[in-house]
Amino acid sequence: MKRYTMPSLSLFHTFEAVARRKSFTLAADELCLTQSAVSRQIRALEDQLGLPLFRRLHRAIEPTAEGRRLFESVTRGLREIEDCVAGLRAATENPQITVAASVAFSYYWLMPRLERFSARHPEIDLRILATDQRVDLRQEGVDVAILYGSGQWEGARSYLLFGERVYPVCSQAYLRSHPELRSASDMLDQTLLHLDGGGNIWGGVDWRVWLATQGATGQPVRRGVRLNSYPMIIQAAEAGRGVALGWSYITDPMLAEGRLVCPVDKVLETREGYYVGALETDADDPDIASFLQWIRDEVDGAPRDA
Repeated sequence: MKRYTMPSLSLFHTFEAVARRKSFTLAADELCLTQSAVSRQIRALEDQLGLPLFRRLHRAIEPTAEGRRLFESVTRGLREIEDCVAGLRAATENPQITVAASVAFSYYWLMPRLERFSARHPEIDLRILATDQRVDLRQEGVDVAILYGSGQWEGARSYLLFGERVYPVCSQAYLRSHPELRSASDMLDQTLLHLDGGGNIWGGVDWRVWLATQGATGQPVRRGVRLNSYPMIIQAAEAGRGVALGWSYITDPMLAEGRLVCPVDKVLETREGYYVGALETDADDPDIASFLQWIRDEVDGAPRDA
């Protein structure tokens, strides 16, 4: 027995397109039908309902009062079906969160630890957005971000990961070939490796700032090398091409492994820091909250359950 005593859903689908586009021709293009086929379907729907749904004008059409009422109902119904289908599809997929971070943070700090996150939360897919532009948590497609600053961002919930500590680094070979390198002022006579555009994500600390805070006055004697990627800066330092600035959360492990050395024991500590943040409206989402807790555990060295 037929449960719903109403015309075919395909007729309502065609009707919705015609009413929305207010044109048989445009609706036909959208539905990949001929104009005559669309006209026949609308005529069939009107015959089954026993009332006109459109007024045919000279070069246009417009819904009748009954047509407008039906359009509102059909639109509402199709939207509910669309939302239900989207929900059903989402239920069959693993949740995904997008984490935005600088290229250096992503490459040196985050990537080596992602296997531990996957072991702890195999049900969550991570998408890493590596960018050296400032990230706005309100931009579409970003759920979590690694942010530099004071920790105060409107509408965001943030947690301090580590403060900013900056010091010079070079290879052991470079240091052996430059025994005169003993103080901050000696840096003025070295080949300095500069990060172009670093102010976008590194808080504005560069060689000029570092030298000034260490009391080294004057201008560098030698020509420096400028690169626009921090991984390239580190590679150049490891290859003995010059002296780079190292951010402790990246270069401390390299010092421990002997890949780099700190030629001058002078550290610049700023009042800023690196935070992990999410919008207040999103921070309690179970998947986002899981990532926020995991990354804080990684920094704190807390026990990690698989």
